[in-house]
Formats: sequence, structure tokens, C-alpha cells
Amino acid sequence: MPDTAKLSDFAFINPATDTNGTAAEAPVAFIPMAAVSEGGGWRSTENRPLSDGRRGYTLFQRGDVIVAKITPCFENGKVALLSDLETDYGLGSTEFHVLRAKPGHDPRFIYHWTRHPAFLRAGEASMTGSAGQRRVPTGFFERFGIVKIEGAPQGLIADILDAIDDAIIAADAVVEKLNLVREGLVQDLLTFGIREDGSSRNREALGATRLGLRPKDWAICQIGEIAVHVGSGATPRGGKDVYVDDGALFVRSQNVHFDGLRLDDRTFITLDTHRAMSGSEIFENDVLLNITGASIGRCCAFLGYNGPANVNQHVCAIRVPKATRADALYLSACLSADIGQRQIRTLLAGGSREGLNFGHVRSMVVPWPDAEERARIARALEAIDRRITEEKTTGAKLEVLQLGLQDDLLNGRIEVVTVREAAE
Repeated sequence: MPDTAKLSDFAFINPATDTNGTAAEAPVAFIPMAAVSEGGGWRSTENRPLSDGRRGYTLFQRGDVIVAKITPCFENGKVALLSDLETDYGLGSTEFHVLRAKPGHDPRFIYHWTRHPAFLRAGEASMTGSAGQRRVPTGFFERFGIVKIEGAPQGLIADILDAIDDAIIAADAVVEKLNLVREGLVQDLLTFGIREDGSSRNREALGATRLGLRPKDWAICQIGEIAVHVGSGATPRGGKDVYVDDGALFVRSQNVHFDGLRLDDRTFITLDTHRAMSGSEIFENDVLLNITGASIGRCCAFLGYNGPANVNQHVCAIRVPKATRADALYLSACLSADIGQRQIRTLLAGGSREGLNFGHVRSMVVPWPDAEERARIARALEAIDRRITEEKTTGAKLEVLQLGLQDDLLNGRIEVVTVREAAE
């Protein structure tokens, strides 16, 4: 068994900060709780006088690790390493604990421990106070034990975990940029279209429509004019008690997202219940649109499922005749884009409506090019969606790697020099 020590052997907990020699009115970075992200990021958008540290704020200095003490911020991983603090000192919420590395210890090593799942679980279990106001006590850091790793290995471990963090941040940035590219691509495709050679029409080929400039040979249709079915389902009598582990997929609003159907939180109804609700059965290449609740307007193409499927009353299915995959992807793109979302906001204007009805959905207007052009637009969107999915998969794999290495390295199960040599 490796030697262990308390986290407080490596760091001072909520230490006093010596600001002698710094003017009381010197501007220092201000970091409220909202400025710390769930996963280690932070930002500072304003400075405040150093003297405010005596007026109800937590005072810290460059290199400190700050850890949210209150629920739910602690459980969500609101921690930050202030190595890039632009000022020598900073101010923040009184709901932060401050960990300051003791001489000979690397603050990055301490920071990575505060992100370890075992640290978060133990901290949550130690919380005191009433519901909604529970906090991690200072004494937790005196009790929480970690493997005793000292000297240069702390820096080597931190280097490896920092590198993975940087790779995850880079992957997330690529996804963010691709999403912006996709947003612009959708706008262009639904405005100018796409010709057989992959180019867009020029403005001379456009004409004025009730949706603005669109290709002159495009139809502008209400959904009711192109759809053979617009309808939703119901929650079966008995509610959640009738859900089963297998049967017909039962799609709810939490499953419908702009980037597709998410079935990690799936449920099923019996085949008998499904047959009794045959009017709301959904089929491959339908388009699903949330019409009530906080997620009104979220929509996606239903590209099929290995078995029968149905929807509840919060999800509207839209079906065009002889629908193809391209039709479903194209129509869901229209409804997801500003063309559709603007109409949804207008239909809900006034605040008195809690949702959309089928008449609202049928009245919505979309551009409707011929089938070949709809297919070209769908292919263009699928191409960038594949790229986004690939980058998300890369990020997810890095996160899995991060968790595994974090646990093995911090607990001394991997010889850190071996890992570094393998990386080189």
C-alpha cells in the first residue's frame, strides 16, 4: 500500500493573505461564483479595490486553488487554479474555500486532486447545514486522504493532466467553430439553395417571397399543405407506472434535441398500449417537434428505430407523403433554423400560450424546393454533422482517458516517468 497523507499536508486551507506593500485601492481581479465553470475554467471581467477584501469577499493570490463550498456548486465541480491571475491578488465569493500550495508542492497537483471524483464524492458526503444551504466544512480538507506523492513527480503528473485538459479544450473549440459554420451554412442553403455542381445561386436567381429572398423556382408552403399528418400522442393512463423495460419506444420531449434524438433516457410502453395509441405511432423519416414545456421548438428528424415507436402529448410528429431521409433532414433543418424558430416565437407571443397546437404547426411556412435539391441540401448538412460528431467523439474519448489517467496517476498506480516516455 502506498503511503498516504492529508490534503492539508500539501496545502494551506483558507490561509490569511499578506497584502502588505500593496495599496488598499489597488485594482485586483474579481471572480464571483458565476465566473467559475463546472470543470475547472474561470474568467474575470472586472477589477475591484483590494480593500474590498475586508468587506465581505474572499481574498486570494496568484497560484491559489479555489473550491466552491456550497451546494450544488461543489458537486458540479466548480474549482479553479488561479495561475493566470493578471493581478497579484484577487477577490471572490465568500462561498469559496482557498487552497494554497505549501512550499515544495505544485499547486497544479492540488488542483487536479480537487477535480478527482473521489474528492467530490467525499466532500459532498461531509457537507453540513440545512437542505439547499449545505456546505463543505473546512475540516474536510484535514480529513481527506491522498496518496503521498512529493517532489518532481507532482509536476510530471500535472503536466500530463494539463496536456489532456488542453486537448479537450481544443476539441471543444473545434466543435464550437463547426457549430457556427453549420449555422451559417444552413442560412445560406435555405436562402440561396445549392445547384447540382455544389454552388449557390446568385442574387439574380432569387425572388421576393413571404420568407424573404428565395430562389424563384422554390415553392413557399405551409406545413399543412405538404404534410399528410400533424399530430401528437398522450401519456398512457397510469403515467410512469405503465412504462416497461422493453416494448415500443416511447419518445418524450427530453429525447428530442436539435442535434438529433437522444435515447440515453429512453422508456418503453407495452405493445398493447402502443396499439391502443396507434394514431400517434411515429415512422421513419417523420419530423418531431416539441410543442409544450420548456423545450418548445426543439426538433429533429426521426430516422427510424429497431422496432415500433410512439410519442407523448408534448411531441408533435410531422409526416410528408413518401418521405425520404432527405425530406426529414431538410424539414427539421427549416424548423430548427431562424426561419422556423422565429415563427414559433411569434405564435407564442404574448405569454398567454403555454404551447403550440396542431393548427399553429400546420400554419408554419417553409421553403420547399424540388426533391433533388432537398436531397442536396440534406447531404451538405449531413457532411458537416458528421464532422461535428467526429470531433465530439474525440472529445468524449479524451474525457474517458482523462478520468482513467487522473485516477491512476494521482493514486500512484502508474509510474509517471513511464507515461511521459511513452508519450514521447
